[in-house]
Amino acid sequence: MMIVTIYSLFCDDIKLLGFEKSADYNFMILTSIAMAFFFIEIILASVGTDGYFISFYFWLDLIATLSLITDIQPLWDLLIGVGVQTIEQEEQEADTGQLARGSRGARVGTRAGRIVRVIRLIRLVRIVKLYKGYENI
Repeated sequence: MMIVTIYSLFCDDIKLLGFEKSADYNFMILTSIAMAFFFIEIILASVGTDGYFISFYFWLDLIATLSLITDIQPLWDLLIGVGVQTIEQEEQEADTGQLARGSRGARVGTRAGRIVRVIRLIRLVRIVKLYKGYENI
């Protein structure tokens, strides 16, 4: 799971740095698989660990897992309603006010991305602590 966590932390940056637009689909598939692994981990931890379900770490893991939705473009578009617009809405998007709101939204998205990265990093630290705990047994 540590490899999947490292992938989820840095995959978007690596994709943007070193790959063409045509590789987005492959990264989307890998991110979907990582998200499935994280959901399975949450379910197994809820069943197998006393006091995990509805604990602080449960919510931390759930938020970190749900944050991967932003990296799966079709799912993200569906959630925010992109592509479901009327002709009037499309005409309004060309307005300069829309551009200003878009830039503010981009700044908010950037901040949210940083917060999500910190949450994912906390998850990685937690996994390392668990690994060290099992090493001592």
